[in-house]
Amino acid sequence: MISLWEQQELLRADIVIVGGGIVGLWCALECCRRYPNRRVLLIERATLPLGASTRNAGFATIGTVGESLVHAQQVGDERVAALMVERWLGIQQWRQEFGDTALGYEPVGGYEWIFAGDEHVRAAVDRWNELLREVFAKEVFQDRPELIRQWGLKVPDLKSVIVNPYDGAFNTGKGILSLQQHVLRAGALFWSGTLVEAVEPTSTGVSVTCWEGVGMRRLTVRAHVVAVCTNAWIPDLVQNVDIRPARAQVLLTAPLSQRPFPEGTYHFHAGYYYFRWVGARLLLGGGRHRALQEEETRDFALNAELQRHLEEVLQTLLLPGQRVPIEQRWCGIMGMRPDRLPRVESVEERLVIGFGCNGMGLALAPRIGAHVATLVGDWLG
Repeated sequence: MISLWEQQELLRADIVIVGGGIVGLWCALECCRRYPNRRVLLIERATLPLGASTRNAGFATIGTVGESLVHAQQVGDERVAALMVERWLGIQQWRQEFGDTALGYEPVGGYEWIFAGDEHVRAAVDRWNELLREVFAKEVFQDRPELIRQWGLKVPDLKSVIVNPYDGAFNTGKGILSLQQHVLRAGALFWSGTLVEAVEPTSTGVSVTCWEGVGMRRLTVRAHVVAVCTNAWIPDLVQNVDIRPARAQVLLTAPLSQRPFPEGTYHFHAGYYYFRWVGARLLLGGGRHRALQEEETRDFALNAELQRHLEEVLQTLLLPGQRVPIEQRWCGIMGMRPDRLPRVESVEERLVIGFGCNGMGLALAPRIGAHVATLVGDWLG
């Protein structure tokens, strides 16, 4: 049952953005600023953003040498280098928009651990520095094997550490909160707890059918143009989109009395493992490559086997000989495309899609959101 007032004034918008995660939020912010006389409505199915927006590790990274080598086998060096630059620009957009304090941003640098058998990664450092030279003021990657001795690391088979001074760390919760506040101040309407069931073109625009959480009313919103930014959930609303869910497992230790290695964002094994300090606690995530098919799911559940494996990595590599209690465990659902590149396009009249962060949502969301907003403007006339 819908009232006249709801139908006339509340169930219409010029721009509807489906998905209140980081891509949708950045898109909403851009739309509000570019089209200030248009009504922007952002719809999110959950109370908190669903997916990985608030469940990631808080890495502000452009990517590692090892990860880039693997990706370049698919799409070539130049496209990967361009994507790394996009990530860098996205990180700077966060910092310029909100300031480091509001984001909890720390310029701690990135460190890729190189183990025996990964000498090809060390050999590729100069290659990637050359590809990125025109954008960055100094070398992005530095091969620093002496850090193993300087830090007193006792990690089996660790041969070198590749340093990236441009990487940093976010407090993800602060970042999302700041972004939500800016979107609301910019004038967007924000419906959370509202599930979008269908997006269908009409003779005058687009019809968005959704279910509200309280009362479970079925609502139909009339929109001029719709942008779908739901990442791993986008196949529910749009056909022929090439994306798969990818669940990531994370654990967080109890506070430690001392740190065996300095602050930073750490990776190894082509980015499949990642860890960082959060205060005195150590956050560790990854291992998804050990169960790729099993983790291709949108089920928010812990994988007991992978969680045990992460504990083993913790005790044998990161904190050898220590038994550290685990305080928290969680998972997030990412969206992975076959070529691991973002996809932004108008798929039909008045319907725009933007998705495919491929595990780099924090860095890429501002760039994808801005691109989606540009295409939205093409349909506003």
